[in-house]
Amino acid sequence: MIQTQAEPYVGTAYLNGAAKSAGHEFVLHLGTDLTEINETIEKEKPDLIGFSCMTCFYTEMVTIARDIKKRTSAAIIMGGPHPTLFPDIIDEPAIDIICRGEGEYALIDLLDAIEKKTPIEKIKNLWVKRNGKVHKNELRPLADPLDDLPLIDWTCYIGTPVPNLAPVAFPIRGCPYSCSYCFNEKTRELYKGKGCYVRHFSVDRTIEEIKQAFKVFAPSPLVFTSDSFGFDLKWMDELFSRYTKLTKLPFVLLFRPELATEECVSIIAKYKCMSVAIGVESGSERVRKEILNRHYSNQMLVDVANRFHRHSIKFRTYNMIGLPTETEREVWETIDINIAMKADFPRGAIFTPFPNTKIVELAMEKGYLDRSFSYEDVPNTILSTTVLKRVDKDLIRNQLYFFQSAIIFPKLKGFFKKLTRMKPNILFRLWFYFIYASLHRKLEGRKLIPYIKYLYLNRRYV
Repeated sequence: MIQTQAEPYVGTAYLNGAAKSAGHEFVLHLGTDLTEINETIEKEKPDLIGFSCMTCFYTEMVTIARDIKKRTSAAIIMGGPHPTLFPDIIDEPAIDIICRGEGEYALIDLLDAIEKKTPIEKIKNLWVKRNGKVHKNELRPLADPLDDLPLIDWTCYIGTPVPNLAPVAFPIRGCPYSCSYCFNEKTRELYKGKGCYVRHFSVDRTIEEIKQAFKVFAPSPLVFTSDSFGFDLKWMDELFSRYTKLTKLPFVLLFRPELATEECVSIIAKYKCMSVAIGVESGSERVRKEILNRHYSNQMLVDVANRFHRHSIKFRTYNMIGLPTETEREVWETIDINIAMKADFPRGAIFTPFPNTKIVELAMEKGYLDRSFSYEDVPNTILSTTVLKRVDKDLIRNQLYFFQSAIIFPKLKGFFKKLTRMKPNILFRLWFYFIYASLHRKLEGRKLIPYIKYLYLNRRYV
C-alpha cells in the first residue's frame, strides 16, 4: 500500500489485518517521494500495489501510479471513496483494478487468486481491466456482523511518524444522514438491498480493537472517528464503562447535534470524555436547510452547547464558509452562533465541492461551477481558497483567516471584520495557522513535538 498523507487510516489498518489473516504479506509505504517509493517496490517485489484514495488526493495518487507503472509489472489497485463513486478511473492506463465499497473480503479473495494463479475477473466489489475489457462485478453484501471481519492491525504504521499521533478507533460504520455535500448518500444508494448500512462492532470487539491501537500509538487520548454515536445509548454506555476500566486515557468523540441529547451527554459525562466535535456547518438556518440539507435550529445548537458546558465537556465545531448562495452576512451568522455556543475550538474551512453530490448540482445550476467541473478540479486542502465562481475569493480567504479569532475574541469582532476587507497576506495566514494549531492541539491533548512533526509532514495539504 502507498499512502501519501501522514494520518492513521483505519481502512488501511483493516486491509492489513485482512491480508495477514489469510496468510499474505502487507507492507505500507508512507510518503510521496517517487525515488523512495520505487526503492520500496524494488525491495519488496510485490504482486499487488494499492492506493486508498479520497477524491482530494486523486491527482497526486494517479501521478505516482503512472510513474510506478513505468517500472513494474505488478498490478495496481485503487480503493476507497473515490473509485467507489467514480469507477470510471478504471480507464486510467496506470490502474488495473479498482475496489468499490468495503475492501477486506475483496482483498483476501484477490490475494488468494494471485497466489494460486486463478482468474480474478469475477471477484465481487472489483472492476478488473484485462486485454482492453473491463469486468464490472457487483458489490457483495455489507459486512454484517462486523465482528466477523479480521481484526484491525495497525502494525503496518510502525516505522512511520503516524504512531506519534493520537490513537483512533472506528466502531460504527455508516451514516443515516444525507448532507448535500457528502458522498454518504450516494454510497448508501450503491448498497441498497445489500444489508443494514449503519452497523456497530460489539463492545467486546471494540475494546479489542482499542487494545490493538494502544499497542502501536503513543499514549494519548483516543479519538473515536465514527460520527454516529448516540443511536444506541445502551451500547455506548457499556462501551465507555469498559473503556474506563481498560485505560486512564480520556477519549474524543464526534457527534451529530441531533444525537447529543441530554441523556446522551449525561452518559459520556460519566466517563473520561475529553472533548467532542459537532457539525454546525453554517450559522444561517436558510443555508443549512436549503443548501446543506441539515435540519436543526440555532436554538438546538445553543442547547447542545449548554449541555456540554454544564457537564464540563469541551467541544469543537465544524464550520464551512464560501458556500453557494451564502452572503457575507450569513458568514458572520456562522461566527455569531459559535460565539453564542462558546465553542472551545471553532474550526472553519472553505467549502470544497465534490462531484456527484447534490450541492455541486445546485452550484452548477446557480452558476457557481461550470458544467465541466470534475474531480480533477478538487483541491487537496480545505484551508486554501475557493474554487467557486461569482464569489470574492480574497474576502473568503480572509474570513477563514480570522474566523476563529472573531469567535474566541468576540469583543474584537468588529476589528477582525475590518481586516477581512484588506488584501490577504502572509501575516494573516500565519496568524490563522498559529490560532488553529494552538486550539487544535490543546483540545485533543496532543504533545507539542509530535504535533509539530505532524504539521510539517502534512504541510502540502494546508
